[in-house]
Amino acid sequence: MEAIITWAKENYDLISLGFGVLGVLIGIISVIQAKKEQKKQ
Repeated sequence: MEAIITWAKENYDLISLGFGVLGVLIGIISVIQAKKEQKKQ
């Protein structure tokens, strides 16, 4: 467990970047899904 915490502290920027990219991807997917739903109506 301590090794994981140490790794996370050393790679904080990398982890933050990863979550940022993940958030952007989720946002894009949500917009695409919303547009598909609007076309169906």
